[in-house]
Amino acid sequence: MARSVLRVADQLAGIYPDCCVLSGAQTAGAVRVTATSWGGPRWLLGLPGFALVAGNLPRHEHLTIALPVSDRVWKMWRFRDVASSAILAAGIVVFGIGVVTATAGLGGFGLLIGVGAVAYRARAHHNYWFTCIVQPATSTIVVEPSHQRFDEQERAVHPNPALIGCRSPHAA
Repeated sequence: MARSVLRVADQLAGIYPDCCVLSGAQTAGAVRVTATSWGGPRWLLGLPGFALVAGNLPRHEHLTIALPVSDRVWKMWRFRDVASSAILAAGIVVFGIGVVTATAGLGGFGLLIGVGAVAYRARAHHNYWFTCIVQPATSTIVVEPSHQRFDEQERAVHPNPALIGCRSPHAA
């Protein structure tokens, strides 16, 4: 997998590769994701809503961008996302029952289920999705990880890495 660098100007103009960011397969589908300026651990961006919250912090920026994703990748990601949401909902219900019935063990178990669901979502995001980090100083967006084919198509639009302020890890 690669790290791709996109220009903000290209995103605003709707210019991006036509292959899936993760699988490299040709696709006409795209998803909208939040790219945020972030210098902390990348896995935190996998927590539900964290990218948007982080982007609204003082001295941080965020931008909604579109990236191509194949149907297969999207279905796999949605399954993991829905599964983690269902597990989280179950944890909240069990925790609530424990609080209402004053059963500490049940409440603790519900809390454990909820924490496990959030951890599963963050791990699924880290292992099978991508993060988008805005770099305002260079007007670029770093997408990581990305498929090599996606990276090659993006670099073909701007073959000179100096134009985007970052050298691709695939460049010789």
